Amino acid sequence: MDVLIGGILGLAIGALCRWLDIPSPAPPTPIGALLVVAMTAGFVIAGNFT
Repeated sequence: MDVLIGGILGLAIGALCRWLDIPSPAPPTPIGALLVVAMTAGFVIAGNFT
């Protein structure tokens, strides 16, 4: 449930940033975006062990 809420919130923030024409709080390069995905995946996987 937390992952679903996080995904919806992330999409909403991205859409709002695009709609209001403000800089997105995400890295502008593919490597930076992969880093964010890797950190999120690590957080979710580590949450399964606790």
